[in-house]
Amino acid sequence: MKITHLTSATEIITANGIKILTDPWLDDGIYYGSWFLYPPYKQDDSILKDIDYIYVSHIHPDHFCEKTMERLNKSIPVLIHNFDEKFLKRKIESLGFKAIELENNKRTLLKNNVYINIVAADNCNPEICGKAFGCFSFTGNSSGSNQIDSMCVIDDGKHVLLNTNDCPYPIAYEALGKVTAQYPKIDFLLVGYTGASLYPYAMFNYSDSEMKEAQERTRAKGLGFGAKIIGTIKPRYYMPFAGTYILGAANWKLNKYSPMPELQDATAYFSQQLEIQQHSIIPVLLNTGETFDLETETQTKAYTSIDKIQRLNYIENVLSAKKYTYEEEPEPSLQDFQELIPKAYKRFYEKRIKLGFETQTSILIKLPDDKLLKLNCFGDSKNAEIIENIPSNFLEPYIFFMVEFKLLYQVFKGPRYAHWNNMEIGALLKMERKPDRYEMGIHLMLCYFHA
Repeated sequence: MKITHLTSATEIITANGIKILTDPWLDDGIYYGSWFLYPPYKQDDSILKDIDYIYVSHIHPDHFCEKTMERLNKSIPVLIHNFDEKFLKRKIESLGFKAIELENNKRTLLKNNVYINIVAADNCNPEICGKAFGCFSFTGNSSGSNQIDSMCVIDDGKHVLLNTNDCPYPIAYEALGKVTAQYPKIDFLLVGYTGASLYPYAMFNYSDSEMKEAQERTRAKGLGFGAKIIGTIKPRYYMPFAGTYILGAANWKLNKYSPMPELQDATAYFSQQLEIQQHSIIPVLLNTGETFDLETETQTKAYTSIDKIQRLNYIENVLSAKKYTYEEEPEPSLQDFQELIPKAYKRFYEKRIKLGFETQTSILIKLPDDKLLKLNCFGDSKNAEIIENIPSNFLEPYIFFMVEFKLLYQVFKGPRYAHWNNMEIGALLKMERKPDRYEMGIHLMLCYFHA
């Protein structure tokens, strides 16, 4: 079995002559022009030839980039979890591919004695991963198929590889238990160690020192989750991956607050953890296009660390000039926006009641002409109202969002135009919380506030 690293969570797993491409993202400008790869992906597409299967863990564009999918042969079957919600399956099929849904935790033969087993991360908690959209099902299905994220096991009769993708330990611990029960020996672990969310990027009222403190807390949390997975699985080798990106366009300066550790810093941290030390678990780091061979236990080239000065120059000289995808859209009027509010709030209210979510925190969203959209999330309140800018006597608690109005209008028109959660992950909003506490339900509810 061989592992060839391309970008972020995009790998080619070669086993018994079978090639499986995982979570394809090779093209810049996802999340409405916010996320970019570094180093820039410059490989020609010859490396994508002879792919037999594509595995997509979930729908977020850093794991399922539509532009990258267009570079692939549409005859390649796409393997996904049999999620209760079918938005990923529908999206794959709309691009002309065949989506093959695999049942939860069922070892499935592909060919040439190569098996794949896709397992849902069913302890989903957006408070941990920062990605609220799609993490809940309202149908009552308890088959273990309800959540948005998945992990997979690939085995070929000699070696076993576990790919945990965007499944941090507190979300994935039960799924990891299922995996270790079925596969007591894992040879190679692909493990996430970062978290992609709006925090701390979006906190416009934080001082520089507060931003750096939040950055370090977020970084430590991701590393802690990664170490817990490695210590639980106890593989022979592990490779930290996924969630590696930089911000471009107007937010390029926010990269200094990135909560993502450098790869070599992550492995240094993991190597210090007692449980990892005791079991002599070996890290593997790969540059783009390089391969690790489990049979020979060698890699094609030694890892070269990112040149931070070159990266900074690239951000300042190239990415700072990029534009968001919505910037060319016509400027909507406030009246256009207001016409969407009744239908959007009806959807918002119905989902809130169905989930049983309630908070006294007011949601405030900045609008043009010094106006605010105010949403209530308690009792039988069914009103969304437009008020003047935050009055000096406005009572806490509240959460205040500022979004470019063109993008906000696209989000409120509906998911086929833009989506609140993707806007958050892309760090395309600014936020103030009083008091400064995270309320998962607010972010989840806003995923449903659209016409």
